[in-house]
Amino acid sequence: MIIYKKFEPTEYVMKVKKGVTVAKGKGLSFLYNTRTTSLVVVPATAMEASFAFDDIMTSDYQRVCVQGEISFAIKNYELAAKMIDFSYRDKGSGYNAVLLEAKNRMNRRAVNLVRVYVTRFVNTWDVRNAIKNQNTLAAELLEALKGDETLSGFGMEILAISILGILPQPDTRKALEAATREEILKQQDDALYKRRNAAIEQERAIKENELNTEIRVAEKEKEKREREMETRQMLAEREAQLQQAQIEADIQLEEQNSKLVELQAENDRRRSDAKAYDSEVLLRTLAGVNPDILKALAMSGMDSRALIAKAFVEIGDKADKIGTLNVSPDLLETLVDN
Repeated sequence: MIIYKKFEPTEYVMKVKKGVTVAKGKGLSFLYNTRTTSLVVVPATAMEASFAFDDIMTSDYQRVCVQGEISFAIKNYELAAKMIDFSYRDKGSGYNAVLLEAKNRMNRRAVNLVRVYVTRFVNTWDVRNAIKNQNTLAAELLEALKGDETLSGFGMEILAISILGILPQPDTRKALEAATREEILKQQDDALYKRRNAAIEQERAIKENELNTEIRVAEKEKEKREREMETRQMLAEREAQLQQAQIEADIQLEEQNSKLVELQAENDRRRSDAKAYDSEVLLRTLAGVNPDILKALAMSGMDSRALIAKAFVEIGDKADKIGTLNVSPDLLETLVDN
């Protein structure tokens, strides 16, 4: 029977007639005779498979469960068609069942290969490192699977792989939790100890700084007192020097005054001697001179005031012989002016 068939772009179609591929490609559409022509339809989309291996042994003989997901696709369609049955049949004749069986075979092939590499890698780690190395395990699996010839022999290619979790057994998990809890408590105790030790160290540093400050203050006070004493001593020495210099100056002044007094006394004595000598000579000269002549000589050199004063002195000497004498101010003024 000749029928027309159009396939989707996500389907790689190979048209086989008498054992020879006469047409192939994605999303083909053509007429074909169901009695003489066979069709092979290979999915061209990515496929995913989940896995969970619960009996993987670590290097310290602990069982862990590794859970993840793998994504793959068919790279070589013709090779895949040779290794796995992708024969197309009408939907009514069970093509979906054929396609499901083909996908299951590919999934088993990929998952079994993943199990081999997971076992190989996890066996080299202890349980603690295995739990922590999820990303490392995923990266190593991807690199190993891309270079594996088993998958490439089926025309398959690994696109991505992810590890969802590496879980230990319940008793192992409890032991790890207890050990981790103890480690956390120990770290907490260490942190408390360090904090207390830091507080004690800080307090000791504060007290030491206070003590050092007090010592420095005491040293400064001592230096201040010593400087004050030195200053007072220096001032006392300078004052003593000034006093000594003043005393020496006073002594010199007194000596000079003494010399001056002696010199003045000597000069006064000499002047007195000279005056006495002059008086003696004058007296010897005037010894035989008439007194009236001496008076006249004495008055000849006097001015009017001196003469008037002398006249009043003589009037006073002879007051007992004079009755009344009136001298008016006008008379005195006239006498003085003359």
